[in-house]
Amino acid sequence: MPQANFSTLFVREQPNGIHDASSTITMFWPYVSEKVAPAIAETLKTRWIGQGPKVEAAELKFSKMFNMPYVVTVNSCTSALHLALILAGIDDGDEVVTTPMTCAATNTPILYCKAKAVFADIQSSTLNIDPKDIEKKITQKTKAIIVVHWGGYPCDMDEIMAIAKRHKIAVIEDAAHALGASYKGNNIGTIGDYTCFSFQAIKQITTGDGGILTVKDERISKQAKLLRWYGIDRGFKSDTYWKYLIKEIGYKYGMNDIAAAMLIVQLDDLPEILKRRRAIAKRYREELAAIPGLTLLENKPDRQSGNWLFTVRTKNRDAFQNKLNNCGIESSMVHVRCDISPIFGGERQKGLPVLDEAEAEYISIPLHCKLTDDDVGKIINVIKSGW
Repeated sequence: MPQANFSTLFVREQPNGIHDASSTITMFWPYVSEKVAPAIAETLKTRWIGQGPKVEAAELKFSKMFNMPYVVTVNSCTSALHLALILAGIDDGDEVVTTPMTCAATNTPILYCKAKAVFADIQSSTLNIDPKDIEKKITQKTKAIIVVHWGGYPCDMDEIMAIAKRHKIAVIEDAAHALGASYKGNNIGTIGDYTCFSFQAIKQITTGDGGILTVKDERISKQAKLLRWYGIDRGFKSDTYWKYLIKEIGYKYGMNDIAAAMLIVQLDDLPEILKRRRAIAKRYREELAAIPGLTLLENKPDRQSGNWLFTVRTKNRDAFQNKLNNCGIESSMVHVRCDISPIFGGERQKGLPVLDEAEAEYISIPLHCKLTDDDVGKIINVIKSGW
């Protein structure tokens, strides 16, 4: 796709109409299609601005786009994770093996269920959860495994699914980073028992906030839709009182038609968004591969990243960040290990040697659709000049 088209589709102009390449290159920038405002305006003219026909239309569109038959929209990825844990039967005293290398929002839903987060170590080459350590952390109390595809790069799902099958436990994928990713020809969202996507402000596409839960069974899908709306069967057409005889505690987790209208039009641009992100990541890989003191993460041909983050490792991270910052380029760790948070124990958990080493080295550089080719070139040249 020509650069001129990218400028039209992706680059946000400055107030004077000129993109200022000398200004700070930001770590993130929300993507909002020009079609969003008219779509929302049209929705606001209808009688449905809460959960209505646009929600169903968004679910159908997502389902067809990614070949995921059972799609449940929600108001956040965190809500999707909570529903997944409930649907997987997680309860008081159960254990969930999970990664500490993620946003706390991945693991706080475990605490909502009064269960325990058991942290497994990560892989040095991907920062994803290590299947070998998952196996070591499973006990008789383990009821599920949560995996996070760091930066959008899929975990070793064959090994993880095999472990889950042996132990008869559920696999929940936090795919907040991984929209559009695939593993061995299968879309992320079709592999685990439950997969949770995010449309938070700075993800590949956004609805301001929002999420999706995908499941593999129609019965579970129906149950998820009950739980996202207080446990009330919104489709019940008989006696009103019977409709409200709630059998299971539900939540206010539904998506509204305003967000759904935004999602529908944002999905139209997703193929080009993913293409542009892949192109930027490819250029980074080609031009940063041989830089002394810099290590790129794994990129196997059997899987395709969603390219939400481009993370590198360096032994002298502070100097690396300072160099970028002094040149007007933002960088970020994005997330820090969860186990140090008081809600999860407040101390570095023992038995996580790879995470302990990676903790001082990983850093992400800008990757989003506002970046021009010149921006990417500047980032590369600054890194090549040393730190």
